[in-house]
Amino acid sequence: MGLVPSSLAPSSLRRRRGFFSDDGTKAWRRIEITMAFVVSRQRKIFYDLDGERGPYLLLYPSLWMDLQSWEEAGYLDVLQQEYRVLRMDPLGQGRSDDSDDISDYLPAARLQDLCCLLTALELDNVHFLGIGEGARIGYLLSAWEPNRLRSMAVLDGHPYVPEEYEKKTWQQHVDWVKAQDWEKLRQEPGLKELSDLQWDRMQKVKSSNRIAALQAEMQWPGVDQELPPSPSAPGMLFTSTRESSFMKMREAGRNCAYWRYHIFPQLEYREGLLDSEILLPAYLDFVRRQRWVPRNYEGGYL
Repeated sequence: MGLVPSSLAPSSLRRRRGFFSDDGTKAWRRIEITMAFVVSRQRKIFYDLDGERGPYLLLYPSLWMDLQSWEEAGYLDVLQQEYRVLRMDPLGQGRSDDSDDISDYLPAARLQDLCCLLTALELDNVHFLGIGEGARIGYLLSAWEPNRLRSMAVLDGHPYVPEEYEKKTWQQHVDWVKAQDWEKLRQEPGLKELSDLQWDRMQKVKSSNRIAALQAEMQWPGVDQELPPSPSAPGMLFTSTRESSFMKMREAGRNCAYWRYHIFPQLEYREGLLDSEILLPAYLDFVRRQRWVPRNYEGGYL
């Protein structure tokens, strides 16, 4: 990989990691691992890298998740068998630094943090899988930094300006966070599928940080007008008929020549889009077929 820039630093911690016991049930054990962080905008952004072979695959969480959520949902055990899996805690989430300033959570700032991490790790192109806020970051990469993408897959998020009902939903979330009404919040679609461990961690986040991030969500400008007619990286938009963003996701999948959309009607009776048993087979079928190699910044091939 070459020399790692000085903005990266290791951080040891103890954490529970899942494994399958002899009888096939999921169990947990405490292990000591090394996490690292990159400094972006004078703040630490933590990340974790797993897997020893294969292309790099970046998992970008929703506003309510952290990098551990992917492991608890069953993604890491499967993906690291074929890919080098890069997970990160965006600003205000997990172990990364936080801020009470809405401007620190706006799209350009979020993208700057991500690109800082990719540059520090010397990654020119990655497979990308994002959910919620992560989906919007995926669209930003397609519009503003397409050469960093090898493929893009997103869940629960469209590239358009938010509808009024979406803004009202986010405002309701703000009100519940202010009131610390976690029970009502947990009944929301897309949130009730998070693990008990994730909810315990989420409630420890400063309310002012979460509120600032939610208010920044309401200012999402949309990037559909900035996307090229034929995005340089293939994309897959995963949705289900019960998702509020279903029609917008389908529209986006139809409007871009190199994008497709995949509908999960059975998710009406399952845990939701974060359900790895439903999503991963479809995602792996998509990503394994990607033999496309992006152009580098000089116009040649990597």
